[in-house]
Amino acid sequence: MAEQKKVNLDEKKLVAKAKRGDKKAFGELVRHYSKPVYYLAYRFVRDHDTADELAQESFVKAYQALDSFIEGKSFKSWIFAIVSNLSINYLKRKKRETSLEDSIPDDILEDKKLASNPHEQMTADDLGKQIAKAVDNLPEEFKSVFILRTYEDMSYEEIASSLGIEVGTVMSRLFRARARLKEELKDYL
Repeated sequence: MAEQKKVNLDEKKLVAKAKRGDKKAFGELVRHYSKPVYYLAYRFVRDHDTADELAQESFVKAYQALDSFIEGKSFKSWIFAIVSNLSINYLKRKKRETSLEDSIPDDILEDKKLASNPHEQMTADDLGKQIAKAVDNLPEEFKSVFILRTYEDMSYEEIASSLGIEVGTVMSRLFRARARLKEELKDYL
């Protein structure tokens, strides 16, 4: 617990320094959050190069808008909001099919006992593809909440802060996303 507070305290110090023009401090923030930001973008767009570009663009936008960052807030939530919005906007612009197939955690789909049975493994693989397709078909506002909660393990409060919505809206959207997924996957579950 003390270590968590120290990390948050260091983050706050880095943000304060960066707001005063310290480029090294902002560079530390970029180094610390570059992988999580990239992976979040990748979960949305499912393309390495595009995710890399979106991650870079997110940090550029964050740097440009650093004066608007409210001290005391979570930089992680703020940068995640930026990358989420950029990713959603990218998907809307491109109107292309995306696949979240690889973003399903192995431990959800893979039972160690199933790995030895090829037929059951194929069934699990098929289920994984169906889950990915179902998540992909969610409306953007449901998909973003679902991804942040399920794959990034963010709290309702962090998601609300990241997306600029109320906690109740997060809960409602998550409930609706899960209900749609349950309905769409009823033949597989």
